[in-house]
Amino acid sequence: KLPLSILNTLVWRGLPTERTLAAPAVTAWVHGLRDGDPFLTDECRVVLLGEVASVAVEHPLYDRLPEVPYQYKELLGAIWREPLKLPPGERARTLAALLHTDPDGRAFTAELVARSGLEPREWLRRLFAALLPPLLHFLYRYGTVFSPHGENAIVVFDERDVPVRLAVKDFVDDVNVSAVPLPEHARMPDEVREVLLTEEPGFLTQFIHSGLFVGVFRYLAPLCEEQLDVPEAHFWSLVRAEILRHQRRFPELADRFALFDLLTPRIERLCLNRNRLHLDGYRDRPERPHAAVHGTVPNPLADPGPDDRY
Repeated sequence: KLPLSILNTLVWRGLPTERTLAAPAVTAWVHGLRDGDPFLTDECRVVLLGEVASVAVEHPLYDRLPEVPYQYKELLGAIWREPLKLPPGERARTLAALLHTDPDGRAFTAELVARSGLEPREWLRRLFAALLPPLLHFLYRYGTVFSPHGENAIVVFDERDVPVRLAVKDFVDDVNVSAVPLPEHARMPDEVREVLLTEEPGFLTQFIHSGLFVGVFRYLAPLCEEQLDVPEAHFWSLVRAEILRHQRRFPELADRFALFDLLTPRIERLCLNRNRLHLDGYRDRPERPHAAVHGTVPNPLADPGPDDRY
């Protein structure tokens, strides 16, 4: 991973020095959480593509000036990430690939469902069962989130193109932890604690809401209605059912389900365009900006009425 002088979505795509140098330590910490948890290792078999080496070069004078534009402190560095290694019979595709349609308008997802031999609803159930449990477990058990958008989340399929598990990448930039202290963070190394970004629980859930549900599922749902004859309401009911299934599996975490509430009736709306048009424009600033929040939108995962349940 290399720095780029490109302003994309919210930030310039450089490599912050402190976080870049801490990348291997962050990887060791999240690997330790996974490797010490049988649910993640044996049942989910989640793949965490570690950032195993890193380098960053500081300017001896410029980097000490607190008011200078942050992007010029992130120009020279590199992170080495593990490649994805799969056993025979498995293949991987980015989550974003599921939104692809060919020149004739046929969705790649529809092709995968046809190859699998499964009914569309069953194939979607398998997709959600592959994606959600590890993300939910990291959130509920460890107060830790990745950014599972279409590029960072990689779906692993079996030989029949049925989704079976999840691989995730991009840790040091996108791993965030709860600002509310949790016992599971007690053994977090100081070098990791110093660089990981923290968010209040209500915003921590946004990494799943915005990155996965809004950024990917919002577009996949109408595609499935159009090409797989799965109504959008049914699509979202399958997502909700997988969340509830996970919660029933771990009743001891009931307080965390309330703390990190993914099923709230409304969710805050993140507006990156608002950052560009109203707040930041293209001006320089000494720190990376935070995504603007403006209003709320209905949450399709909230408890449906009795007439809407499937």
